[in-house]
Amino acid sequence: MNLWRTKIFAKLILSSLPFDYRLWSKIGLFRHGAMDDYSYAWSVLKTHASVLKKNSNWKGLELGPGDGLLSAFLSPAVGSTGLTLVDAGNFAHKDWNLYEKQITQFLYANPSLVVADFSKSRDIEGVLQSVNSSYYTHGLDSLRLQTKNSFDLIYSQAVFEHIRVHEFKETMTECYQLLKINGIMSHVVDFKDHLGGKLNNMRFSSALWEKEWFAQNSGFYTNRIRLSEMVSICEKIGFIVEIRDRRCWDSLPIKRNKLAAEFKNILVKDLLVSSVHLVMTRT
Repeated sequence: MNLWRTKIFAKLILSSLPFDYRLWSKIGLFRHGAMDDYSYAWSVLKTHASVLKKNSNWKGLELGPGDGLLSAFLSPAVGSTGLTLVDAGNFAHKDWNLYEKQITQFLYANPSLVVADFSKSRDIEGVLQSVNSSYYTHGLDSLRLQTKNSFDLIYSQAVFEHIRVHEFKETMTECYQLLKINGIMSHVVDFKDHLGGKLNNMRFSSALWEKEWFAQNSGFYTNRIRLSEMVSICEKIGFIVEIRDRRCWDSLPIKRNKLAAEFKNILVKDLLVSSVHLVMTRT
């Protein structure tokens, strides 16, 4: 059996077991990114904050912080006045001791930077409040709770591709409405499958791939929306879209005859794109 097939089979079985996400995370399965590591979280935060035309007094929203809330705790160092974190589930660590250790390492590595005074609280909610930040865990429903026209920046790192295909357009519409006029979205998108870094996810029909038992909590779901379609959706909503750092395979990592019928007519140039940085402005 191919490795990618083995991964699907194993993850489908494991995700059906009645264990909490924390257990899988501790043993390295079903992890949601590396935002619980200060060096990675800081790199991501700097990358996305750099698209703004101002370097202070901005309000941001992060889609999909995954396993960590470090971006909120580090955000004052890039001029943020508050960060709203929205995810599709309650994945983030809640042990403040883990974050405190990471922040100490961050300040040691970056002695000229300043973060908030966290000494007055030891619980996550209190610490988030100290940096004017909040954490929501109900995906699109959580976005609907936010104040319209209130954010300067909405960003994500390898999250766009995980938004369920039937929620993608509405999620983009909500983000458009949440941004201030001339507000910016910044998203690094990974178009590779999450089964080995190729395009084996394109072998499956939507009838199977989008089934709840197949997609929900499986750890390998991606929406399979290609770059040109993604850009088209966002432009129709009203965004001005800039494509940065487009990375492509030299040749297709899958034979075209192995693609599901609904994907066989996708242009080769779209299939070759493995990742991209999208910067989108609300007009």
